[in-house]
Amino acid sequence: MSFSRHVSLALASAGLVTAASCGRLMHRGEDLPTTQVIFVNQSLDQADVFAVLDAGQSVRLGTVFAGRTDTLSVPYDIVSRGATVTIAARLLARNYAPHTGPLVLTPGQVLQVTLPPNTATLTVLPGS
Repeated sequence: MSFSRHVSLALASAGLVTAASCGRLMHRGEDLPTTQVIFVNQSLDQADVFAVLDAGQSVRLGTVFAGRTDTLSVPYDIVSRGATVTIAARLLARNYAPHTGPLVLTPGQVLQVTLPPNTATLTVLPGS
């Protein structure tokens, strides 16, 4: 094999190793702590749960059926902004959405949000 071919092969191998190692640095997957909302729906209505940002942008976290409790994950992009977030529930066949006050969420945090039977407000407690 010629010298130039060895050099080309070595450079190509080094490039692949570098690309593979950088891919790990840019990875934002399962090893980041997940922020979770344990949503307790004590009402008789289905609730679509949203995270509402300061700018008014809302991100749907999931749907919790009447009388059920579900654990919903908050996307890392929302948590990493460091801005305040309001959790809101849009109720099926209702024209209002109960919500929490502004919250600052951190990676790995677990909150319990409860929608009571009267559907007036949402209460927030630290999760277990």
